[in-house]
Amino acid sequence: MDILDNALPDVSVIIPSTDESSTIQRTILSVKNIQPTLEVIVVCPGLTSRTTRHAYASGAKVIHSSSLITYDEARALGALHAKGETILFLEEKNSASPALLNKIIDASRKGWDLVLTAYSSSPTKRKQSAQRLAARLLNHISGKTELEAASLCFVPYALNKSALKKIGNQLLCTPPLALACAVEQGLSVTTVTSLSARRGYVGKHGVMKKQTPLILREHAEAICYLMQDKGQRAGLPDGDRFRVLLQAPELLHLRSVFNQEPSEREVDGWGAKRKAKRSSPKKAGRRVHKHLRKK
Repeated sequence: MDILDNALPDVSVIIPSTDESSTIQRTILSVKNIQPTLEVIVVCPGLTSRTTRHAYASGAKVIHSSSLITYDEARALGALHAKGETILFLEEKNSASPALLNKIIDASRKGWDLVLTAYSSSPTKRKQSAQRLAARLLNHISGKTELEAASLCFVPYALNKSALKKIGNQLLCTPPLALACAVEQGLSVTTVTSLSARRGYVGKHGVMKKQTPLILREHAEAICYLMQDKGQRAGLPDGDRFRVLLQAPELLHLRSVFNQEPSEREVDGWGAKRKAKRSSPKKAGRRVHKHLRKK
């Protein structure tokens, strides 16, 4: 028995849960079937609750928090106690199929540091959410456009033990910043496409769930972090613009920003071209002809 208890699991599954979750037991039992060597860690803010009883009954390890925390903070706390080489993060009401979870674990075993779930919008949904647009912008600035709108803000996702050591479990409390730091440190990031058409679960409990303004602020913090190292344009090219010319006085600023040298017809400035049109012989003749007819 001692040998079995001391054996390190291959995968650690972190599930943050509210005090009175009605689905935690079903989630734990379904997860235990996907991998033989696996530990399940449930992070719950309540000390004596239905969630705690069901988690213990299902063979999971329970981590208690002394105060109310967000789902991201619960994942960071659970990662601190994880022993597996691959750490998989789920929701208390898991909507991901076993096939998707196995694909995420397999990708982590193949050497990917972070494995995210690829985002595929619903065919009937024309407009993306603000969170997804923020995630897409962050990935674009970090140079990971292939990730599209995938993010550590949305589970399931996984990372290996080595990546957790480099990022730090506390940084998981701010998922966009954790992803930006992972990219800056050169960690490998990939996405896994879900073959299931089921949509992700949106929790009914607003206590542990972050509101949209907070998620957007976290993305802004991550973007500021990237811009500190990459500059104001985050390393993105500026085309043929010469913005430094805007600081010089008495220049045609708007035209000079896009053209380093003016064309031959505009050497004297924009007004020269217009004056030439006004003094055109044809137009002058027409005006004289109209004047004579009036007389």
